[in-house]
Amino acid sequence: MTNHRLDRIAGLVFALLGTWVVYGAWHMPRFENRGAQIYETPGFTPGLLGCALAICGLILAFRPAGPGGESRAYWNEVMGSPVTRSRALAALGLTLGYGAVLFGSVPYLIATFMFIFCFVCMFELILIPVDKPRGSTSILRVLGVAGVIALVVAFATQYVFQTLFLIQLP
Repeated sequence: MTNHRLDRIAGLVFALLGTWVVYGAWHMPRFENRGAQIYETPGFTPGLLGCALAICGLILAFRPAGPGGESRAYWNEVMGSPVTRSRALAALGLTLGYGAVLFGSVPYLIATFMFIFCFVCMFELILIPVDKPRGSTSILRVLGVAGVIALVVAFATQYVFQTLFLIQLP
């Protein structure tokens, strides 16, 4: 697949995703009966972000091909290597596992901690990038750093969402 064709496909996917977000934001409650202004509705910001995503997707999909548009270098670099394919599939699997399995069935702090800890460990210990030599980092150090990062991010995001944004997390 050429770079330009990949851009077209990705642009259309982003445009559809942005349109879907706008549709979902439009159908959120508006609280007009409580006297809320349009900018105070829960779907206002997601709707704006969805519009921006759809517009950027359309620009990407319908822009003219650049000088490297007929090249296959990007496709070969991203999908040609088994290492990069396995890293991409692992990221997709971990993210879907967090969103579909953990989020909502396990308390937020535990789910987020588990996701971030597993993500860091997976990419630092198992699916090591090709340019990084194997065995260059200590397993205990990676586990410790992953644990600290996971704890800080889990507590910080819970604080931000519940205290600042007033959103109750599962």
